[in-house]
Amino acid sequence: MIIKAVGVKTNTSVKNVLTYIATDKGRIENYLNEGVFHNLNSTDLEDISHEFITNYDNYARKRSNGNKALHIMLSVNPLDRDRMNIDIMDDIVNHYLKTAYPSALAFGTHHKSHSHWHSHLLVSANELMSERGTRLSKQQLKEVHMQMIDFLKEKHPELTIGIDTQNWGRKLHSEREYYQKRRNPGIRLIKNELSQKVQDIFKVSSSSEEFYHNLTSEGFETYNFKDKVQGVYWATGNKKMRFSRLGLDFERIKELDVQDERLQELKKVRSKDKAYERQIML
Repeated sequence: MIIKAVGVKTNTSVKNVLTYIATDKGRIENYLNEGVFHNLNSTDLEDISHEFITNYDNYARKRSNGNKALHIMLSVNPLDRDRMNIDIMDDIVNHYLKTAYPSALAFGTHHKSHSHWHSHLLVSANELMSERGTRLSKQQLKEVHMQMIDFLKEKHPELTIGIDTQNWGRKLHSEREYYQKRRNPGIRLIKNELSQKVQDIFKVSSSSEEFYHNLTSEGFETYNFKDKVQGVYWATGNKKMRFSRLGLDFERIKELDVQDERLQELKKVRSKDKAYERQIML
């Protein structure tokens, strides 16, 4: 089992990630049939989004550029694809949440379209109605991962454990390195697959800065030309792929910043309106 986590920093990103998790880009017709609802009062996406945002705004200890939530992915071994089913994934995810985030808010579903089954979760950055954060240290993450492996061995011995516990936490430095060293020689990340990966990251980003940050977090190396990020390295060697060839032109990337600026301006206006209302009441 592989566990990955990416920070979610804005309210817009919280909503976008929730939508992505619930729909799997249209592959999930009804998330209620396979949804995971952890410490939530509602099953409606809009209400769930409100619960996440309200819990953070009202209780969390605010940090500059801090996360409002975590987007977590749990992937099982591709060799177990034919053994997997919704009940097993439910069991794995629920045990993970009880072990790692018992007091957090969390919503998730299972995505089954790729060669390996995997589950996506949105976990709140702070515990329910508490300023206590849910961020785990590296040691805590390792302990949780080891507990999950023990759980799989005991509860689901039929599954493949493909983790080298002696080298736990060793980071793959780039997507390029992964396909160069970890997969069979000659197998390359095809352009369509790369395009889909990059566009998925774009969809859950609320600004160009967050987009580039999320690319790096996902293991993609970006490259610059004339002080502007142009694209990502592709496959083996130093081959580059421009964003325009991946279905993302710079106008779309710029639009992220325009939307983010509008959102920040709207927040300022609302804040001024509230301050004015308080003055009138006084």
